[in-house]
Amino acid sequence: MKKPMGIHFKIFRTTFWSCLISLSLYSCKEDAAETTLEIQHDPNKPISLTSFHPVEGGARDKILLDGSNFGTDPSKIKVYFNNTKASVVSSSGERIYAIVPRLPGDDPRISVVVGKDSMTYDNSFLYNIQAQVSTVTGNGEKRFTAGPLSAAEVYGKYLELDAEGNIFMSWRDGGTFGVARISERQNVVTPLIEAVAAERVLFANGLTVDRETGILTAAHESVKEVMFTFDPREAWYPRQKNVKFSPADVNSIVDGDRYKNFITFSPWDGNLYTRFRDGKVAQINPNTLEAKIVHQGPYGSQYGQAINPAKPWLLYITLHSNANPTEFRQGISVLDLRDPDGTGGFKRLNAPGGSGFRDGPLEDALFNYPKDIKFDNDGNMFVADYGNHCIRMVSADNIVTTVAGQPGKSGYKDGGPIESLFKDPWGVAVNDDGDIYVADWGNARIRKLVIE
Repeated sequence: MKKPMGIHFKIFRTTFWSCLISLSLYSCKEDAAETTLEIQHDPNKPISLTSFHPVEGGARDKILLDGSNFGTDPSKIKVYFNNTKASVVSSSGERIYAIVPRLPGDDPRISVVVGKDSMTYDNSFLYNIQAQVSTVTGNGEKRFTAGPLSAAEVYGKYLELDAEGNIFMSWRDGGTFGVARISERQNVVTPLIEAVAAERVLFANGLTVDRETGILTAAHESVKEVMFTFDPREAWYPRQKNVKFSPADVNSIVDGDRYKNFITFSPWDGNLYTRFRDGKVAQINPNTLEAKIVHQGPYGSQYGQAINPAKPWLLYITLHSNANPTEFRQGISVLDLRDPDGTGGFKRLNAPGGSGFRDGPLEDALFNYPKDIKFDNDGNMFVADYGNHCIRMVSADNIVTTVAGQPGKSGYKDGGPIESLFKDPWGVAVNDDGDIYVADWGNARIRKLVIE
């Protein structure tokens, strides 16, 4: 729809003086002036894209997208940076005001979708990752002591988070074994279960939380049938649960390789999944405790295990340097739970050969003893790269970048991505806001990494 010349001139004059007075692109009132006229997108004509500004920035920055035939209803306009959706604030019909999304992936291209019409700008947006590392609790003493965050001592290996922001930590060093809750809001570290090393009431590694119910589950590493649950409705009181395998399944698990280091909840089917060192993957119904072996994979101890919430039928696993066949050592592999024994099977995702460092496409990337792995809600994976002393990210489009720490250099230092230092990071967990928590095992501290 064409605007009358008089109205157009009035809008231009208002825009000119508003922009001149503000001397700022983002305080310019052009959008507000023009959106007083409702302009419909014409489905019989294509949208066009001309330019965008600024050409680089980070998460939550404002961006103006110029073109035509957008319409003025922001609810009918979608903007993507690669596959990551941006927030659209307003549109004048020829200019969209949007907010840069968090972590859009490598070399993001900006697309605009209105109705059935979709166009992509020729030039890429230069996305700048901004990261800040801080210390949540721990003072470097390698033991466990409960108390306020400033006084507590932690020597944690694995972490998990619930929807309320509670951090759960398992530890098995410093003379005791246990699981603890860490609350930033309440400023406290509290043990949920603790025992001296000789007792090993719960020999725990990886933890998992059903974020709908808040129930925390930990597998007893060395007893085939045993796991523990911690229900927030019972103040996380530990309950031992004995899962029920068929005689054939339980006898098929090699006694010498019965160790199940991890258990993971999948919202795809509501089941728990655990893996034994002999390579068998078991599915456990958390309500009936019925269990069955669903996959036989490669031999080897585990470092990490996680479900991708964006694709919750995919179970990701990192294996130890004792994995056999050797092609699975020190790498990231995946199992499709929809057909675990199908043609896809269990496959490695990154380049073969461990004890290295290389960012870039996942199929070319190298890690050095990758330990725990966790995902944010957008499908980005975060890896505690133990041997490289840094935190790596595998984006949803499978590009590996280093987001904190200095590869190959150990130490302890908070700050930005360039100056921050870790020592043997072991566990990671991600909250619903995308903040990453790290069990910095070598420094005996819990660290927090905020990425924008």
